[in-house]
Amino acid sequence: MRELVTVEQAERAIGLLAVVLPPAGLALGGILGAVRRRPGRGLAIGLLCGAVGPAIWALWRMYNGIIGVYGLDSVKGLLICIALFVAIGLAGGAAIGLLWRRRSGERLEKRDSSPLSPP
Repeated sequence: MRELVTVEQAERAIGLLAVVLPPAGLALGGILGAVRRRPGRGLAIGLLCGAVGPAIWALWRMYNGIIGVYGLDSVKGLLICIALFVAIGLAGGAAIGLLWRRRSGERLEKRDSSPLSPP
């Protein structure tokens, strides 16, 4: 039986995403930042969004390495993949949460220090 998507096709697609997404995110972030009159912040957010491509490529490589060693139907390989991806997800979520709280705190401080804010 023939596969719908071969490993080579998946490698090519993920490699293309890893190369194309960072400059695309940077360009889109720069455009949106210029429209919002915050080019530095737009570039930073665009680059962060574009970094998803290389991150997907790295995760794909790790997954293939684990599956290559333990096999596709190995419980040990499955548990290692689950633990790895859960740890990466928790770390990413914690980082995003910290950035979100910091940003919310800055907005509250600006509003509190405004001369027009209620007492």
